[in-house]
Amino acid sequence: MIKRIASYIALSILFINIAHAQIAGAKNKIAPFQIQLTTGQTYTASQLAKGPVVLIYFSPDCDHCVDFTEDMLKNYQIFANKQVVMVTFQDMNMLRPFVSRHKLTQYPNIKVGTEGTSYKVQRYYQIRSFPYIAIYDKAGNLVRTFEGEQPHQTIFNTVKSI
Repeated sequence: MIKRIASYIALSILFINIAHAQIAGAKNKIAPFQIQLTTGQTYTASQLAKGPVVLIYFSPDCDHCVDFTEDMLKNYQIFANKQVVMVTFQDMNMLRPFVSRHKLTQYPNIKVGTEGTSYKVQRYYQIRSFPYIAIYDKAGNLVRTFEGEQPHQTIFNTVKSI
């Protein structure tokens, strides 16, 4: 009887560990996003080409997000050969002026869109402050995340390394 209980406990612990490992492994991959671009087209994670990706979750009215976007564009050579996906929950009335003001449509590797009120990306990463930046290597594995106001040079150095 005691052997049976011990076996049951050991199996339970094993299954719990496997479940936790699967959940942790899932977070090492990019969120299964679906966003609407300012052109009206839908863009999804499955449309990403193989290669490094920088996902930026932001709000067009967030000062830190605006500052980061401006600094990213000033240092565009760091991002030029990366896929950059900028995701917000805000509606198109807020997103379009942001994209226009920063001339983001001029950069073919930058996709900017809204996930609307689905909050899938926000929940996936458990985002609490903006901007949230997730950097993935060419194999699609998470390298590092940054949340809230962070030194831009530290973020740029991480992007350079992928």
